[in-house]
Amino acid sequence: MITRLNRLMAPLFIIPLLSVVLALINVALQFSWIALSIFILTFITLLLSLQQKKQVTNHVLDSAENQPMEEHDELEGKVQERTLELNIALQELEEMNKELQEKNTLDDLTGLYNRRFYDQKILAEYRRSRRNLTPLSLVVIDIDHFKKVNDKYGHLAGDECLVAVSTCIKECLRRSADISCRYGGEEFCLILPETDSKGALALAEELRESIANCQINYNNSTIKLTISCGISTYLQQKNVQLEHLFAAADKALYQAKHNGRNQVKQQGFAEIHST
Repeated sequence: MITRLNRLMAPLFIIPLLSVVLALINVALQFSWIALSIFILTFITLLLSLQQKKQVTNHVLDSAENQPMEEHDELEGKVQERTLELNIALQELEEMNKELQEKNTLDDLTGLYNRRFYDQKILAEYRRSRRNLTPLSLVVIDIDHFKKVNDKYGHLAGDECLVAVSTCIKECLRRSADISCRYGGEEFCLILPETDSKGALALAEELRESIANCQINYNNSTIKLTISCGISTYLQQKNVQLEHLFAAADKALYQAKHNGRNQVKQQGFAEIHST
C-alpha cells in the first residue's frame, strides 16, 4: 500500500521541481549571481521540506498498517457496545408503545377493553366470521337499576359495582378469543367468535347467575346486583351487516328489561329488517 502511494505521489514532486528549475534558468538569464544564489538556496530548502514531508507521510502510513490488534479489538468492542445500546433503546421504545396502546384500549376503572377497542374488534371478527363461515355471537349486558344504586349509595359505590361486575365477566370468559368490553356507563359487550347461539346463551346465563350471587360490601352496606342480557348470533345470514348484529342484541336486551330484568333474551335478524 505504501509503495502504491509513493508511486502516486511521485508526479507531485516532479512538478514543483521542474517549476523551480525553470525559474532558476530564467533568473540566471535576467538577474545577477546574488539573486541566483538566493534561488538556489530556496530550491535546496524546498527539496529538504519535500523529503521531510514524504518521510512523515510514510511514517503515518506505516503506523496505520501496523496498528496493534488491541486497538482494532477495542474499536470493534465499541461498535458492539453501541449496537447493544441501540437494541436496548429500540426494545424500550417498543415496550412503551405497547404500554401506550394498552392504555388507549383499556377502560381505567374496570380493566376491560373500552369502546374504541370494541369498535375495532367487532369489525375484525365480523369480517373473519363472514370469510371463514364461522358463527359470531354478541352479548350486550346492562346492570339492572344501576341509577338507583348511584342515588342511594353514591357514585363511588357505583364504581365498586362496576368493578365487581367486570370481575365476574373476566372469571366467566375462559377462552382467549372471547373479548369483554365496557361499552359505556353500566353497559358491557361480549364478543364471542366461533360461538353459536346455544353457547352464547349458556355463557350469558352463567354470568347472570354469578352476578346475582355476588355481594358488594360498601361502607357497612351490602349491595345486590342483577343484570339483563341480549344476544344475537351471526351465521352469514343474507343482507345482515355489522350494525344489524348490535341492533339485534340491543333489542333482545330491551325485551329482557321489559319482561322484568335479571334474564337473558335472544333476537334474530328478521325482526330487525322488518322494523
